Amino acid sequence: MKSAAWLLPFLALMAIPTALADAPTNFSLPDLAKSFWTETGLKFPSKALTEAVTRAKLPVLDAAGHRREIVLMAIANEFAFHRMFDIFLTSLSNITFKGAGGSEDNLARHLIINIMTNTGTDNCTAVAGKYGAICVPYGNSHFTLGTFHAFSNEFYGIGFIKTATILDGLTVGVDVLFLDADQVVFKNPLPYILAREADVLVTGDCHNHLDSAPMDRLPQIGNNIGLIYFRATAMVTRAVYNWCLWLANIAYLGGKPWDQTTFAVIVEWVAADVTVRHMSIAMLRPDKFPFMCMGPCGCDLRNVPYYHWGKQPRRTADNTCEPALMREWYCYHMPCSGDMNNKAKLMEEYTVMYHKVIGPINSLSEPMTVLRPLAS
Repeated sequence: MKSAAWLLPFLALMAIPTALADAPTNFSLPDLAKSFWTETGLKFPSKALTEAVTRAKLPVLDAAGHRREIVLMAIANEFAFHRMFDIFLTSLSNITFKGAGGSEDNLARHLIINIMTNTGTDNCTAVAGKYGAICVPYGNSHFTLGTFHAFSNEFYGIGFIKTATILDGLTVGVDVLFLDADQVVFKNPLPYILAREADVLVTGDCHNHLDSAPMDRLPQIGNNIGLIYFRATAMVTRAVYNWCLWLANIAYLGGKPWDQTTFAVIVEWVAADVTVRHMSIAMLRPDKFPFMCMGPCGCDLRNVPYYHWGKQPRRTADNTCEPALMREWYCYHMPCSGDMNNKAKLMEEYTVMYHKVIGPINSLSEPMTVLRPLAS
């Protein structure tokens, strides 16, 4: 019988309080944009952030034999710490591997969490401390303690925190794997990512395309920035800075600065202008990095010609997804799924389903070469 010990953190979780969910939005988007900028530009990384990067960075060898130093990064508001983040961190802590000295390590220990609200540090530390993740205060008084309703000002304001978080990591000189917290990880995504040469990798809709060749254009389909990898190069850092600035300018002009719809435009503009020699992009295969907008069982690309839309299968008679599809999954992301309470339920459900159909989390992870830290 398979061990059920991994289920204990889920069974201990309490339901999210609903009172916080109705906290009102209390700011304008131009005011929020201004709060991120000084007279000379976007705020620099804080001392807490730079120290967190030093502690969290993971030195690894990529498929081309190059050394990379990576941190995982995420953002969270107060509401997320009541349930969803515990599930997310449990997921990352289950992705274990051998460190350079032979000791056991896991992905949660390499995660930096930027806290969006002013009062979230203690709650973040209480959750993250169990897993070795690091909380960094990036509080902004404009954000409330509640859930951020879709297309509210706070919803659009998330983009300022996300892009600034990514930029801070790149500025300190490490590659950034940014993860939305409404997903569960089943096998280590880093070996797959490290086998690709593109400087920027993002997930996208159910469509059959290659992701191994560096490009200056993404497939002309929808992207999803719940999982993005950025290599720490000068041009990538510049591109993300321009992304931040564009979001701010949209807000100043009275528009809605949505990070999701602006991402592809900015990276394609830079990559096409400077050529793939200086910055390249690619979209990860959707059968390996599915998300809920595709449907309940991700994306089936079997017998689908290249550059055609994939199939979006339903669950089988026993209410699970087909094993052949699930074996390909590195993670499952839960956008298009309602509020954080419902996302958390789905994250638990998919974790249980994976264990039932495939086996223990991390059992299908590929090997990864972890290097010793450079002498300071």
